[in-house]
Amino acid sequence: MLLEIILAFLIGSIPTGYLLNKYFGHGDIRKVGSGNIGATNVLRHSGKLLGLLTLLIDIGKGFLALELLYGSGGRWTISILGASVVLGHIFSPWLKFKGGKGVATMLGVILFISSVGYWKLSENIFFITTFSWLMIVFFTRYVALGSVISLTIATIYSYFFIPSSFLFFVLMTLLITYRHKDNFERIRNKTEHKISF
Repeated sequence: MLLEIILAFLIGSIPTGYLLNKYFGHGDIRKVGSGNIGATNVLRHSGKLLGLLTLLIDIGKGFLALELLYGSGGRWTISILGASVVLGHIFSPWLKFKGGKGVATMLGVILFISSVGYWKLSENIFFITTFSWLMIVFFTRYVALGSVISLTIATIYSYFFIPSSFLFFVLMTLLITYRHKDNFERIRNKTEHKISF
């Protein structure tokens, strides 16, 4: 189990946005915009294609880490490996333990939970999380707001329908919310960039 945890962390730690920006000649994404390596910052400064690619790969990291490493473990194993891959993304050792905010990778873990179907109605959580994110971002234009509120909704949903993963959702949502503290400060000051469609 320790090996699987380490491997999940390493998969999560791959700094997608940073690598894609370097590869396609856009420089160090950490030195522009919010300084974050996630899809939103990549979208704003390197274009929609790279932003979308970063998003999909970061979601894929969360899903594939569990798909490859979960095996026949118990339900708690999903939470442990899920936490490991998200933590790897947030605290990437390749970037001096400064990574992304974890939203897309967390969404990949949620996609895996939906696909496994261990719990009654658990298959709905990916749709609920994604739909709530889209609606909040569409009406507010704030990605940070959509990310935190949609994960909070997912956490509440997990309490009723995915009880063995409830603690995982609580801890990851709290951590991801903390990672967005600067965004919320900018929202309060009305200096946060709004996303355009």
